[in-house]
Amino acid sequence: MGVELGAKLIQAAIINKDGRLLARDKAPANLEDGLEAMVKDAAKLINALLEDEELDMRSVKSIGVAVPGIVDEEGSCVLKAHVMNWRNAPIQQEFEKLFDVPIHVENDAHCAAIAESTCGAAENLEHSMTINIGTGISGGIMIHNRLYTGYANAGAVIGHMVIDRHGKECYCGQRGCFEALCSAKALIDTTREIAERNLDSKIHQVCGNDLSQITVKTLWEAGNLGDAEAKEAFGEYVENFAVALSNFANVLMPEAIVICGGITGLGEDLLRPVREKVFAAIYSKDIATLPLIKQSEMGSAAVLVGAGMLSAYRREIEE
Repeated sequence: MGVELGAKLIQAAIINKDGRLLARDKAPANLEDGLEAMVKDAAKLINALLEDEELDMRSVKSIGVAVPGIVDEEGSCVLKAHVMNWRNAPIQQEFEKLFDVPIHVENDAHCAAIAESTCGAAENLEHSMTINIGTGISGGIMIHNRLYTGYANAGAVIGHMVIDRHGKECYCGQRGCFEALCSAKALIDTTREIAERNLDSKIHQVCGNDLSQITVKTLWEAGNLGDAEAKEAFGEYVENFAVALSNFANVLMPEAIVICGGITGLGEDLLRPVREKVFAAIYSKDIATLPLIKQSEMGSAAVLVGAGMLSAYRREIEE
C-alpha cells in the first residue's frame, strides 16, 4: 500500500510489485484533528480500497507513507514539516497501532524520485533528479539509483536554495528561494498581483474576469495575447527557473531532471525555453552529454507509487 499524507488531502493506493497502481482513493485532510486522527482516516481508505478490490490484509506486504518535510534516518518519524506544523511526528508508530505489517516513512518528493527512476521518466538512468513544483517545491536526488539525503537525512532541501538574494521573501526567512520565486503558488500570486494593479491586463480576459480562476497557464496565455507586462513576468519566471536547474546541473550533472507537480500544466511552453537557458549555462556542455529536462511520466501517481515501493527499495539498498 502507498499512502500520502498532505495538508489538504490524504491518499491511499494499492501498488503491485512492478510499481503499477491498481486502485486509489482520497479523503480531505483535517490537520486540526491531530496526527492520530489523520492516520485513522488513512486506515479507513486502506481498508475500503482492499474491500473494493476483494482483498484483505493478508495481501498487503507493507505500507509506505509519503509525507512532507524531513524524515529521520530510520524512516519512522517526521523531524520537521512546516506545512503540516509537525515536529518529531511519530508516523510509523501511529500506523503500527493499526496495522501488523512493515511500515516505511519517507519524504513525498523522495517517493516521487524513486517512482520516476524505477518505472517512470528516469527509468534505466543511474543519476536523476525529480522536482515537485506545486504549492511549494521539493525534490529527490538519485545517485547510482540511491536517494541522496545528506548528513542526518537533512540534505536535498532544494526549494530553499537561494537563486536571488534580493528576491521575494520566503516563509523560511530567507529571500529569493527557489520555492519563493518558482513554485506554482508563486507564479499564480504574481499573475494575480499584475491583474489587481492593471485592470486593462489581458489576464482578466484569460480568466473570464474572475481572478479565482487563475492557473499556472494564465500568465503565459496573457503574454501570448500581447500583454507586455505578463510576457515580461513570465520571462522572469523562466529565467529564475533556469537559474535553479542550471545550478543543479552544474553541481550534480544528472542524466535527467524530471519535473512533476502542478506546474506541469504548462508543459513544453515552460520546459522549452527553460532548456535553452539551462543548456547555455552548463559549464561542461562541450564535453558532457546534457541532462534531459522532461516532464514526469507518473503524473499525480508518482508519490503514491514511490511510497508503495519503499519496502522493496529499502530491502534492495540493504542488500
